Amino acid sequence: MTTPTTITNNHPQHDPARPLLVDVAKAATILAISRSSVYQLIWSDQLVPVRIGRSVRFSVAQLEQFVADRISEGGAQNHHRRI
Repeated sequence: MTTPTTITNNHPQHDPARPLLVDVAKAATILAISRSSVYQLIWSDQLVPVRIGRSVRFSVAQLEQFVADRISEGGAQNHHRRI
């Protein structure tokens, strides 16, 4: 008989195969845009990088939220558009 495992902290389990942070090139790939476009999003405060020393990284969760926000905005804006 096995006993259930209890997690004592409030942090969700992290999948080690999925990175928490990615670099600019990987962020561009995830978003299907150019590296220059990623930098433009930083400069326009639409994406906030995580800086570790001189390295610029992005939270995968933030990138996913960025896309989700654009989908919901686009759905509301494009709802009345005719094709």
